[in-house]
Amino acid sequence: MHIIIVGLGKLGVTMTKQLTAEGHSITVVDTNNEKVTSLVDTYDVMGVWGNGATCETLETAGASKAKLIIAATASDEVNILCCLIAKRMGTENTIARVRNPDYAAQMQFLRNELGLSMIVNPEFETANEISRIIRFPSAANLDSFARGKIEIARVRIHSDNIFCNMPIHEIRKKCKAKVLICAVQRDDDVYIPSGDFVLRCDDNISITGTRAEISQFMKQTGVYKQKIKNVMIIGGGRIAYYLAKLLSDTGRNIKLIEQSDSRCYELTDVLPDVTVIHGDGTDQDILDEQGLERQDALVSLTGIDEENIIVSMYAESKGINKVITKVNRHSYSILNDIGLETVVSPQIVAGNLVTRYVRALHNSAGNSRIQTLYKLVGGKVEAAEFIVPEDAGYENIPFKDLDLLPNLLIGCIIRNGKIIFPGGDDVMKANDSVIVVTAGRIIEDLHDIFV
Repeated sequence: MHIIIVGLGKLGVTMTKQLTAEGHSITVVDTNNEKVTSLVDTYDVMGVWGNGATCETLETAGASKAKLIIAATASDEVNILCCLIAKRMGTENTIARVRNPDYAAQMQFLRNELGLSMIVNPEFETANEISRIIRFPSAANLDSFARGKIEIARVRIHSDNIFCNMPIHEIRKKCKAKVLICAVQRDDDVYIPSGDFVLRCDDNISITGTRAEISQFMKQTGVYKQKIKNVMIIGGGRIAYYLAKLLSDTGRNIKLIEQSDSRCYELTDVLPDVTVIHGDGTDQDILDEQGLERQDALVSLTGIDEENIIVSMYAESKGINKVITKVNRHSYSILNDIGLETVVSPQIVAGNLVTRYVRALHNSAGNSRIQTLYKLVGGKVEAAEFIVPEDAGYENIPFKDLDLLPNLLIGCIIRNGKIIFPGGDDVMKANDSVIVVTAGRIIEDLHDIFV
């Protein structure tokens, strides 16, 4: 599929990396020739140097025959204009990154009246993800499927955990909670475990289940954390604004520390229920003065990765119940080794949304519809939700009689609101939601899970 990516900032580079890995024909566009040349040299892509909001540049990039354009420049207005021009030139589908909160209330208008296929707001989506984690602090990371009915939570198995050195089939017998261990990260290796797989200390496991069942599992393993009431946010950017608004609406006590005096005044006006402090949130004295030790959670959201990491490490040393760190770099698995378990990246959050849309678009003539897609464990594992179509050819056949690919797991089936963790005698039926967890491969359609 021919895709044009305009704007080679963090999101543009992330999308180029992900979509070339999935075999699409990519043309990248940017006004910075060095960025274009760098991506052309690194990936198998075409490059165009120029303004992506002009007809001449878009024509050179092949907009008249492109299936999709992703506009991800630093300007919301340029992104919208780019999509409108490309649509008029013949591009079938358009995605615009729109970050300004002023446009948040106009998303429906932008889609319906201007014909944008999708609008991505990385900061808002990241705030949503952080909000979910704060509402369920026992998990290092949390992803939702089937409209929130099922979730995948990541948990670390510490040395005092009762399940250390225990095979998974034994855990199933001892654990009363109805959950499924669907992925295990051990150092730099990732496994889709069978029943004989033995958990080790310091493994990071991904478990699937309802929130209530996951909570029960965590209580049994000793990693359950109490609900969070008091939250300190470091940094007053867009993510901080969205997050503070989401959390204050739930009745939590929010304290936000921002270094810019003018930004503090802005935030005070739009966040009346949030305590906004003017100060350097990376300064130890400021943190202590503002009562860091009395907080249930700290979220570090400055624009500098190193500052976020240092503040988070200090909060961990103070025994804060939940510490969440924002980073922009694509690879941050090393942070787990220094004790930072919950790390979020706006580029990865937005990348998951766009990748899901692209796969659905690519498979529009296929047999099953992808509903949800998450990349887990630093992108090494994928969890995707599909709807089983009518007359699929594999309906009503027991799993024990199906030849499934190795290193792949059917994490869950949702049928008429009922949750099923399938065994060998279970089957898929039309209109089921099926969650597939896999490592080392791309699943675009349910047909792809078979040998």
